[in-house]
Amino acid sequence: MDAGRLTIDIKTGIELLQNQIEAGKQMLKNKPIRTKDLTAWNNKTREYLIKIYGAGSPNIDTIVKASGSTPVWMGMPQAVCEKFEASSIENKIQMLATCVVSLKLKSDQLKMKKEEAQRSQQE
Repeated sequence: MDAGRLTIDIKTGIELLQNQIEAGKQMLKNKPIRTKDLTAWNNKTREYLIKIYGAGSPNIDTIVKASGSTPVWMGMPQAVCEKFEASSIENKIQMLATCVVSLKLKSDQLKMKKEEAQRSQQE
């Protein structure tokens, strides 16, 4: 991640992703998952990822287009479709959590660099 591409600060990015993770968990609790809710959640996730990583980041499609981990086939029963959608959301939540960890590490690194620069100026 190139911090120069951020359109928001890292702390805000972390908060947005954490909120999106919680929204995804709430969707999973309220099954069946409505298509319009899933679409809105995916759109919001895309919007946040663009703000954090920039429009050209591969993180965006990797996360937003992540599929479920259950098998699918033409004409599958609705129950199987719902399991697939739920597993897709679960996979996306895990990826968003990884992004949060990465952003926290980046924030710590930037903080350490800033402290080092301040020490160097004092010497």
